[in-house]
Amino acid sequence: MNPLPDVYGDLLIVRPPVPATVNKAGANYKSEVTHLTYSPRRAYDEWLSILDAIVASGGDALYQFEAVDEPLLDHAALEVDGDGAIHPRGSREVLGRIDDVMTGRVFAANGPWVTVAGGTLRAVMPNMLEHRRAESGYYRALLGEIATAAGLGLDLADDPHRWEGMADVAVVGDQVVLTYAVPGHYDQDTTPKSSRSSRAGVAFAADFVGVPDDARIYAELVYPHFHGDTVHFGARPRARPPVLVHYRGGLYGDGADAIAARLGPDRIVAISSHDAVEQYAGNSRQVGDGVLVPDGVSPVFVDQLQRLGLVTHRVPLFELFGKAGGGPACATLYLPRTLKISVELPLRYSATRAAVRARRERIPEMLQVDKAYFEGRNRG
Repeated sequence: MNPLPDVYGDLLIVRPPVPATVNKAGANYKSEVTHLTYSPRRAYDEWLSILDAIVASGGDALYQFEAVDEPLLDHAALEVDGDGAIHPRGSREVLGRIDDVMTGRVFAANGPWVTVAGGTLRAVMPNMLEHRRAESGYYRALLGEIATAAGLGLDLADDPHRWEGMADVAVVGDQVVLTYAVPGHYDQDTTPKSSRSSRAGVAFAADFVGVPDDARIYAELVYPHFHGDTVHFGARPRARPPVLVHYRGGLYGDGADAIAARLGPDRIVAISSHDAVEQYAGNSRQVGDGVLVPDGVSPVFVDQLQRLGLVTHRVPLFELFGKAGGGPACATLYLPRTLKISVELPLRYSATRAAVRARRERIPEMLQVDKAYFEGRNRG
């Protein structure tokens, strides 16, 4: 049985941004820019706006707070020294080291592909770059709690190949576009870049969840489009078949033509170059009849979605993803529509909204990084 029609449920996993928000990896074209000043509280506000838009669209977000954050809370401002030590502003107390902080964890779209089959919650785990591999523990624990709450068994598998999760999966009805990168093709017009999802990785994930071979459309990415969800997303209009909202310039070679040939031109809604590259329009996220869109997208893009019968929710992303690179889709991970859990489950944002919003006051307003920290990394 083809699992694709069930991929887009109204429950989405999210992960709170760390209180020490810093772009330290430089793994995409936005985060390659060195920033020395950050506002973790503003980043948290932007994350809350994503959760509120999910609920306003008829969905819900599932999350857990993390004990590792506690030392970084309840400080007005933080500083990061040249050697990576984190201090309260004006103090020499060491709260931790920025190299040990999972600053990329908010990118929940890099999480596992989750299905429900035969009374079991099944998921294939991504195979990320070294600095993000520790993030998998969050999903393993959270999926365990979700499975228990739903009365399901749990079956988790590790992808042995490079695969950066659901960010490279775009479902269009009973077909799916699986994106990956090939060194030399991906970065053909620039300097060598970090490795991304491989074809073997996306194929393994599709095999695990049971996607038929004839339902798969493989496409190569080109820089600066580090994941498929910076190029396109699958949209479900009210009164017509599903479509791919798509920027053809984000794919290598004849990839866009191959997708159009498979889906049919009437199943493609074009994204302009400016909306795709500068505003991350492809990183929009549909929940129910609502679509979370980056706040900088053009009126033309919004009008296209509204003509599909969808309601748009602009999400401010200056701090949270404007500096790190991404948008609403990056912050969320779909759970299958066949998953059923209690509306009162404490993992739900809707059930704990007051506590989530109260936590805002504990988040530092500012974080300052010594430029020597980045200089030292560049020399290494």
